[in-house]
Amino acid sequence: MAEEKNLENRLKKHLQKIGVYPAGFPENKMTVPAIGWYFKVFGGGYQKSGIPDMILQILGRFIAVELKAQHGRPSELQILNVHRIRDSGGDACFLYPSGYERFWGDLINGYWQIRDGKPFGKLDEVYK
Repeated sequence: MAEEKNLENRLKKHLQKIGVYPAGFPENKMTVPAIGWYFKVFGGGYQKSGIPDMILQILGRFIAVELKAQHGRPSELQILNVHRIRDSGGDACFLYPSGYERFWGDLINGYWQIRDGKPFGKLDEVYK
């Protein structure tokens, strides 16, 4: 669990550096112009099972990220939901600590392509 939390914190820190802030973040505290938002899904008795851990919107692009510890395995429901999101035109992936740099590189590359009005293909399904 600590491994996933560290991965989550790393992603949040990097997102805020490019202007992707938590939903409801006050504008007067933004250090760079906003280009999107994110929220962390908290599991529990009132939350639907299998929903990816983080939901992001960057320059109009929907991205769902399921955070995994290095040796963690996605549940069948998590796999199903990631496939449904991808099949419906959104982006969704499983992110492991060892795949973070590649994921972040793909995300930043996609951000620049969208900003320049160029098409941006899908993110990989698994970053491990």
